[in-house]
Amino acid sequence: MSNLDHVELGKASERAEGMLFTILELVAEGTKEALGEDEATKLGLDVVDTVRTTFGGEYVYVCKGRKLDAMLKSNQIWAEFRGNNHRELAKKFGCSVQWVYTVIRTKNMILYGDAQGDLFEGCNNKGQATC
Repeated sequence: MSNLDHVELGKASERAEGMLFTILELVAEGTKEALGEDEATKLGLDVVDTVRTTFGGEYVYVCKGRKLDAMLKSNQIWAEFRGNNHRELAKKFGCSVQWVYTVIRTKNMILYGDAQGDLFEGCNNKGQATC
């Protein structure tokens, strides 16, 4: 990346600065085809500035994102679900058919559960119906 070749890392905080520089490179490289090199570098700098101002001076643990990966996979399963392709989705996404059923059931509850409403809303828990 030619626009970033001149950046040198100091010895005192090389690891932290290296992480910020890596974020800058990842954003710039990932967006330069769509934005052009200068705009991609500017976006990378903006992202790094936001990370610095949000987390600067803190110890930050960056997890591997397994929950995020699972959520994204669930969203992909839901998006490709046609009503009868549970086995196909399980094979494609490397999970069990039962997991596909669980994803679909959970997504249905999230999307349609609120629309149906709660049968017992407004009732107290002492056995006396107030509805």
